[in-house]
Amino acid sequence: MKFCKMNRILAWISCLTIAAVNAFPADNALKLYQKGKYEDAIRKYNRIIKDHPDWEEAHFGKGAALYKSNQVEEAIREFENAIPMKDPKQKSAVLYNMGNALYQANRIDESLQFYKKALELNPKDMDAKYNYELAKAMMKQQNDQNKEKKDQKEQQQSGQNKQEQQQKEQQKQNAQQQQAQMKNRKEKEKDQKEAAQILDALKENEKKLMQERMKVPYSGIKKEKDW
Repeated sequence: MKFCKMNRILAWISCLTIAAVNAFPADNALKLYQKGKYEDAIRKYNRIIKDHPDWEEAHFGKGAALYKSNQVEEAIREFENAIPMKDPKQKSAVLYNMGNALYQANRIDESLQFYKKALELNPKDMDAKYNYELAKAMMKQQNDQNKEKKDQKEQQQSGQNKQEQQQKEQQKQNAQQQQAQMKNRKEKEKDQKEAAQILDALKENEKKLMQERMKVPYSGIKKEKDW
């Protein structure tokens, strides 16, 4: 009637038994279920439901057989049809089984609500209480894991954004350095060009001065008359 206990409280639960099968009518379908002939039981319940579509007990029995056949989603639909049961204990058993099926379908947050409703109808149901606490702990573990994954993703995104910003800053610095180097090179080339022009001008002036000096007549040294 309860989840099988594992060595650790938060371990995954793999073996479930279905609650309150003795709530079924004493018919051939129930006997087939008790013998473990679940597919045969499902077919029998289908015939019963065809003639009595509003018979909650038959939907409950079919849901239990489907659950045992690992047809969890189909079992959930049948348990839903059995919820209108009037008897509080039987209704509590339906809600409990609904919680088990939802848990198996990994809809843990929904299973908690059904365990809670089952306990409201039957506070002495220790199986429902155990499964409720266990599912609540599992839900907390999943939420913690999801939060951890979210935090890791945000940290990775933040690190990536920071890295991209650093790359942009580095690219900006490189561009500025290249611009400064180009400016310095142009200024140096300009200085060299101006220096060359000045030197050429000096050389030209010196050449002109030399040419002008060459134009001055050479008078030589005057000789005294030989009397």
